[in-house]
Amino acid sequence: MRIAAFRHVSVRPRLLSLVLRHPGKAIFARYLHNRSFSKRRSLYDVLDVPHTATQDDIKAAYYELSLKYHPDVSKSEKAEHMFQELTNAYNVLRDLTSRREYDKEIGTYFTMRSTRKKEGTEKVLRLTDEMLEIDMKGIRQGRVFLSTIATLSTVMGIPVRLMNVSVSDGGLQSHDMRVLQLLRQICSGTLAASTGLSMVTYVPGDLLGGNFSAEAGRLGDLSLMVAAVLPCFPFAPTPEFSKFNRLHLKGSTHSYKANINADYIQSVMKPFIGKFGFDFDFDLRKRSFHPFWEGKICIESLPVDNLTSVELKESGTVMKITGWTFVSGVKPMMVAQVMEKEVHQILKRHFPQVPLEIDSRRHRDSRNEGVGQGLILFAKMTSGVVLSGTAIWEKGMTHQEVVFKAVRMLLKNVNSGSCIDNLLQEQAILLMSLASGKSSIRMPRLNDRAKAVMLAVETFTEVKFNITSKTKKNVLVECEGQGLVNELLSPDDNCDSEEKLDEHESDDEYERIEDTV
Repeated sequence: MRIAAFRHVSVRPRLLSLVLRHPGKAIFARYLHNRSFSKRRSLYDVLDVPHTATQDDIKAAYYELSLKYHPDVSKSEKAEHMFQELTNAYNVLRDLTSRREYDKEIGTYFTMRSTRKKEGTEKVLRLTDEMLEIDMKGIRQGRVFLSTIATLSTVMGIPVRLMNVSVSDGGLQSHDMRVLQLLRQICSGTLAASTGLSMVTYVPGDLLGGNFSAEAGRLGDLSLMVAAVLPCFPFAPTPEFSKFNRLHLKGSTHSYKANINADYIQSVMKPFIGKFGFDFDFDLRKRSFHPFWEGKICIESLPVDNLTSVELKESGTVMKITGWTFVSGVKPMMVAQVMEKEVHQILKRHFPQVPLEIDSRRHRDSRNEGVGQGLILFAKMTSGVVLSGTAIWEKGMTHQEVVFKAVRMLLKNVNSGSCIDNLLQEQAILLMSLASGKSSIRMPRLNDRAKAVMLAVETFTEVKFNITSKTKKNVLVECEGQGLVNELLSPDDNCDSEEKLDEHESDDEYERIEDTV
């Protein structure tokens, strides 16, 4: 972890072209326009450094040019005049206070405001302030690492620059850009990035409250967008003109290429996040199966003061298994019924004494797009935790293969002795780092995506994870969270949020999975 040492050239033109494409940033665009086409030289031009230069860059530039134009080296009047200009420019820019005042005069600073002004003040961020610079060369699961860093930057309000992003894949992909643009939208930040490039500069503003919308696109990952934005909502302000903070997302809700589907988010991820003290409503308005991407979901939430720590160390034994099989489109209902019978037969062999409640469904065509089939299973443990197994059909798979895939996932999670699914590791690690107090969760053996999230958290923050293992099937992950507090939430807002949530939601969501089924 180190503070950015900026280089010349590469940032300024990209910032200009990006900002001018966003009319919502009229003030910032106007300042850049005046700077780019004005004939008047600024102090930065005198020292031949960009406005994003650090104090060390300014000092180095002054020493280099002063050796060239010093009166002892060159006796010409032009050199003497140039040396005087260099000295005047350096005297102003070497001090942060005088430099900040000068920047305000010429308009090279960023002003970012939240929905609700905090004590009548406004937050001023500039690219010349402290910025974390991270080199992603050689990092595995770079997409997950990038998304996690961007989420932490948004929540904590720390500018970040990422270099060598997805170099092996040809730079930033379109789905990466959609995640970054969504995070920029919910905090009114500044993003300097483009598809195909390998550098990202992101300066977040204060989190906003209200209504937001985004599209995952045909090849995008809707689950990645949900995972990136959910940790931000607890620390957002209370909306002024709506009852809840709302996020409308459009994309493929059930894709075999994605790690998780919308049913999994609604039935497993939502109650798990509720254990950290943050509750939200997840409305699956329209299902969409790959390659279609017209699916729609809506997330409604209210901010909280802070996230609470979680301790999940023992899973217990299986007490009950529920779930459902489903088909959509031209798939006949008989396929779902056959899958249901096969699931019963397989689970009875492994859990002969455990009650099973598996049913079959057919999604209505009016709220469904595409052809698909799949199933999702829940194993309720004696400790109260819920483990799951899910699978989505892809072209070429038989219904037996879909059943085996979901059952295999359920058995693996149950036999591991862990308290969460393999698919929940990423979200659990990120929320543990933001919560107040010490969190302990027993997880399956960490996968590559979870390791990427852990690396991102330890790189961006001072949080350190302690991993212990007594068996080869699971690990106990512990950490002391940062204890972030929602500074945008006043005491009155906190009381209002609790009243709204009491009306909107009931008790522990883990107890309501049976009702959902």
